[in-house]
Amino acid sequence: MDRYEDIKELLDTVEGNISTLRAKYQEARKSENVKVVLRPLVKSTLEHLRSALEYSAQDIWYLYSTKSKKLYFPYGLEESLFQANVKRNLPNLKTQLPHIYQLLESIQPFKSGDNWLKELCDQTNFNKHNRLTEQVRKNSEGSTTNVGNLISMRGGRVVFDNCSYNGMPLGQGKPAVISSDMSVEEIEKSIAIPVKVDREFDWVEFHFDDSAHDTLELIETSHKNISLYISELRRLTS
Repeated sequence: MDRYEDIKELLDTVEGNISTLRAKYQEARKSENVKVVLRPLVKSTLEHLRSALEYSAQDIWYLYSTKSKKLYFPYGLEESLFQANVKRNLPNLKTQLPHIYQLLESIQPFKSGDNWLKELCDQTNFNKHNRLTEQVRKNSEGSTTNVGNLISMRGGRVVFDNCSYNGMPLGQGKPAVISSDMSVEEIEKSIAIPVKVDREFDWVEFHFDDSAHDTLELIETSHKNISLYISELRRLTS
């Protein structure tokens, strides 16, 4: 594989980007104000993963053809579409290099039972040509809410009526309500005293708009599967 070192460099960069994204997710668990995560970094990471696939397609073509050709990595949600894309981009691959064809086929959605490949390619195309994809934050149902040294709670609802904290009246004449259904800002307004309020969710996700895929999960899955694919391709062609 002539482009193996280039592909490896891209995948190593993606691995570093994954660490950065994980850190941002950890930050978001402790802050309701984090609405999106590093969308420009997500865009470049998606493009690195897609380029690794495109480079591999070029190497496959040159294994059995000396003709110069503009081509793209073939993929398809359905087998018929995949076969049409192979015919368009890597003609005669199935007869010339059946073991490589089978490898490409093995990571297709209809064969693997997972549509990460199509989602990766779709999201890369959208981010590259249209705009940065919107992200939808999703929080875990479970979270821990801390209000100074007054209370630490997981779920539920507590009402303080005619109570004081450090000599300050909670709620300023009204019952002070602390609930897992309330935002941190709402709790701060309810207790009405200058005390630190924080919440940590068990997990957060940032889904691509109108997608079941979490951003980080798709990138991690794609990186893992592409790394395995490249390793096997190198083994088959060495």
